[in-house]
Amino acid sequence: MGDSTFFINGKYVKENEAQISILDHGFLYGDGIFEAFRLNNGKIFHFDDHMNRLYDSAKIIALEIPYTIEEFKEIVIETIRRSGFMDCYIRPQVTRGIGKLGCNPDTCPNSTVVVYVTPTPMVKKSKAIRAIVSCYRRPSSTVLPPESKLTQYVNIILAKIEAQNSGVDDAILLDSRGFVSEGCGWNLFLIKNGCAITPSLNSSVLNGITRKVIINLLRDTNIPVVERDVTLSELLTADEAFGTGTASEVTPILEINGRKIGPIEVGPITEKLEASFKKYIANNGTPIL
Repeated sequence: MGDSTFFINGKYVKENEAQISILDHGFLYGDGIFEAFRLNNGKIFHFDDHMNRLYDSAKIIALEIPYTIEEFKEIVIETIRRSGFMDCYIRPQVTRGIGKLGCNPDTCPNSTVVVYVTPTPMVKKSKAIRAIVSCYRRPSSTVLPPESKLTQYVNIILAKIEAQNSGVDDAILLDSRGFVSEGCGWNLFLIKNGCAITPSLNSSVLNGITRKVIINLLRDTNIPVVERDVTLSELLTADEAFGTGTASEVTPILEINGRKIGPIEVGPITEKLEASFKKYIANNGTPIL
């Protein structure tokens, strides 16, 4: 297994050579965007969808990417090839670039473009997690645009710290209105009376790529899916609950705030969905060779 490989502003380097200026506004102010996706057995999971969302995120925060989307995709593929990995985690990131102190983007003439490739195992062991509902809320769209995958993750980090201090695996955040939003970097689903329910995009959730796939897989098996506001009481009385994301894939939720979710550790719909998603990953993706 090789070392992590980076592309940084036109150069391909290994981890011990990777450097970013301390005057980069991504470092100083968290002013940047990113994507996160995986290479599974030589195939990139929903490559076009992730790259399209990266460029949409850039437009939303008025950030210029100095490559066309096709050029950037080639850079990503070349970084993967140079790494030699067949299973890896890929993170393209763009920041406002090097500038002067102060939150004035006009002092940043050139964006910083990074692609980070690091190994990750293909097979994920199923583990039901325990979670708490965090006291921290997901910011509303008047604070931060939830449609963008921003590098500003402080509220999620605070929720993670809260979960760790509580002795559980993860945290669930509510939106500014008090409805269920999402986990710490993952979307949330619950099952009630054979129906799948997930917070709507009005609940300050990221419109996750894996979320979309899961919705389609559920509907393909004739399980109805409803996207709407979800109350905390509904979540706590669900028959099943699980999270979805690039890293977490499909992760069953065992308990929330110390209350057991459902009668068994992994519910039947969640268990079938885990298997369906693994099969979907194996049969889909953009080959890099």
